Amino acid sequence: MVKIEKIGISSAAKIYGLTLGGLGFVIGIFYALFFSIFSGLLGNEMYSYGLGLGVGMAIVFPILYGIIGFIVGALGAIVYNFVASKIGGLEIQLSEEDKMPLL
Repeated sequence: MVKIEKIGISSAAKIYGLTLGGLGFVIGIFYALFFSIFSGLLGNEMYSYGLGLGVGMAIVFPILYGIIGFIVGALGAIVYNFVASKIGGLEIQLSEEDKMPLL
């Protein structure tokens, strides 16, 4: 068994930020499609507003989710490092790769 005693705060923050930024992009695209489709059903007055709102969400959501993910990732690593220093790290089992090449 191998113990993870410490997690790099900046690396955890970057991973969480990029992961949630990607998720925010996907959610933003869904909102853009949703507002584009339903703004057409509401008439001409809402068409430009709905399209602009959807595109705005596709731009803002990844940035917002990325920032939130960065902060949560850093805080999570800080909490893990504190707890692991008091009670020990997380134990994981690793296996070695076969050295024989595949044919």
